[in-house]
Amino acid sequence: MRIIEYLDKVTRFECLDSYETEKLGSMLLPDKDSVHFVVEVIKIIDNEIVLMLKDKSCHAVLMKDNINAVKLKEFVGELIFGTMVVIKTFGQENILNVVHKAS
Repeated sequence: MRIIEYLDKVTRFECLDSYETEKLGSMLLPDKDSVHFVVEVIKIIDNEIVLMLKDKSCHAVLMKDNINAVKLKEFVGELIFGTMVVIKTFGQENILNVVHKAS
């Protein structure tokens, strides 16, 4: 188990409920080869964000509000461009914490 280091950052997202929190947390984690599953943001509609995974499947995640959906879009953009890597995710209820660092 990796301990959060000094240079790691934690970004917090508010999802609609605990199911959406768990779903998003698993999508943001990298696979065993450190490749992220999310490859594109397809669309944002109000508080719903549609993400494309590396297998080309699309999945909707319901956030608490549009502000959190836009925040997630910006975060995923940084993942896609390779400026950061997710180390771990953890959540409670509708709050998802994503631990990441610059790559």
